[in-house]
Amino acid sequence: MLDPNRTGHTGITWPHEPIEEKIADTADAGFASFETFGHVVAQYPGGVSAFRELLARHNLTYSASYCSRTYIDAARAEDDIAQVMEWARVSRDVGADTVVVSCVRREKPHYDTDEYMGLARTLNALGARIRDELGLQTSLHPHTGTPVETPDEIAMVVEALDPRACGFGPDTGQIAQAGGDAVEIVSRYRQVVNHVHVKDYGGTAVTHDSDGKLLIDPTGYVGYEPIGLGVIDFAQMFRALREVGYKGWLNVELDGTSRAPRPPREAASLSYQGLSRAINAANR
Repeated sequence: MLDPNRTGHTGITWPHEPIEEKIADTADAGFASFETFGHVVAQYPGGVSAFRELLARHNLTYSASYCSRTYIDAARAEDDIAQVMEWARVSRDVGADTVVVSCVRREKPHYDTDEYMGLARTLNALGARIRDELGLQTSLHPHTGTPVETPDEIAMVVEALDPRACGFGPDTGQIAQAGGDAVEIVSRYRQVVNHVHVKDYGGTAVTHDSDGKLLIDPTGYVGYEPIGLGVIDFAQMFRALREVGYKGWLNVELDGTSRAPRPPREAASLSYQGLSRAINAANR
């Protein structure tokens, strides 16, 4: 059975609002945990104790920190690991059990196999340190516009990871918008999935001009949707995770923008309802 209490929400649905509002809305929607960027936690005024108190006021736990670095550039790997270890220590101190790692935007059109194998080695080394020194798990998050985006790129890296050091943390909407079948990819790698960003997809990709400027956003959420309003079959996906006894977090993520058709608080509530329906369907 998937645990309906292992659900959370990340902070990016509120593009400009203070973190206090993000946390309050997350709790009011019904979620059990909150996730944000590692640097946000590290820089929170008042430090660890103040952040823990903020979460406690809303009866939320802190599930994970999202840590974006280069990772694929061997020349910067040492610095990447050092920075993420700092964020991971603070994250552990506020209650996180997971460090989500994602590459920054790609710096060139293509990377070769050796570079992808180097990326896997860096993530394995980082994940082993996070596990051994901090007792947390590490999870690779694919993202559009980064070196780990397409189904082939995901496969190349995930299959080179040591799951004892770094698992797979699919972002379902990012996978779909990059041309992948999110249900199939999650099902294929369900044995090594240890964290999920649950993101629905509207079915039509955003378009950009030659300079990368966004031209058309069909949903107001960079092509994504609150859970249950898009095209992804989460009940089927969750059945695959249930089959392997998945115990990780199911954290909703939705890319908030000034074009969003509803307030973030309403979007979070809709996603909680959609997520709950999918979990219940998968558990039947």
